[in-house]
Amino acid sequence: MNACYKVGFGLVSLLLGLGYLYRPDLIERMNAILRDYLLNDSYIALERRKWGVFFLLIGFLFLYMGLTALGRP
Repeated sequence: MNACYKVGFGLVSLLLGLGYLYRPDLIERMNAILRDYLLNDSYIALERRKWGVFFLLIGFLFLYMGLTALGRP
């Protein structure tokens, strides 16, 4: 996996995690669009904090891996 992809995926996960924690209304709107394919309403209503922390951790992990890979020759 290319370092730029890791940084991009990390930023998307970081923003998604922050959205789950601080702006659940935006996540609910996005869920309305993707409800039939990926997400379930019970995840947002009951496990909002778990999903938010999960995406924050994944975001930080990919950002770290991508930024360290960019620094290598």
